[in-house]
Amino acid sequence: MSEFHQVPIPLINYLRLIERKKSPYYDLICYIISDMENRYARTPHDSDIYTINPRRLKQEIEEKIPSKKLTTINISRTILALLYGSKLEKDEDYYVTTSSGGRKNYHIKVDHNILSTLRMHL
Repeated sequence: MSEFHQVPIPLINYLRLIERKKSPYYDLICYIISDMENRYARTPHDSDIYTINPRRLKQEIEEKIPSKKLTTINISRTILALLYGSKLEKDEDYYVTTSSGGRKNYHIKVDHNILSTLRMHL
């Protein structure tokens, strides 16, 4: 993940935190990838779509990763940092939707190659 040439400036800090395995950002990424792998293992399809709702994810992990740094904004930025750092292609490997209230959801195409790419960049 050390190549930052195409990463928006605010996300570079998150990439560095993930690279340095700083909690809670690294822990969050490990949790997401582990959950993706578990769901992918249970599906008989070649690929699946994994949806991340940052607000729901925050509620889900509050007890597992207790930190005041895990706000929905920081969760969103951490997810984007992972996607950019892994060099996944927007609209091909993942896409982002926005609700009428402005909240974003991240949808990642999960298959063996993408899981390998995400794991490799941890």
